[in-house]
Amino acid sequence: MVELNQLLLEFESNLKWEGVTKEWIERRESWVSEVAASVNLTYLAKLLVELESNLQWESVDIQWQERRDRWVEECLGASIVQEVSSLLLELETNTNWAAVTDEWQQNREKWVQEMHKFKE
Repeated sequence: MVELNQLLLEFESNLKWEGVTKEWIERRESWVSEVAASVNLTYLAKLLVELESNLQWESVDIQWQERRDRWVEECLGASIVQEVSSLLLELETNTNWAAVTDEWQQNREKWVQEMHKFKE
């Protein structure tokens, strides 16, 4: 599970400040600590929702608005690593290139491969 925490932190660390809320900038440091320390998948999924909730609408695909409510419900009901990893991957997939760093675009393929390991 620690690996999933690290992959979530890696994704978050590649988000641009312009793509997140002002509240996130204040909350981020403690959120990072909570993710790093989390050993509970249900709690990790709640932290994932918190991250998503602090993304600007411009940071995500236009179709995300239609999917979002159901995605949040699925996160709040997630309790196994396959569910949480799949939901994280879905959020990342719906995040626009303009909202992430250039480094992310270069490193994304490796990250996605790591995420797929949780489905096995």
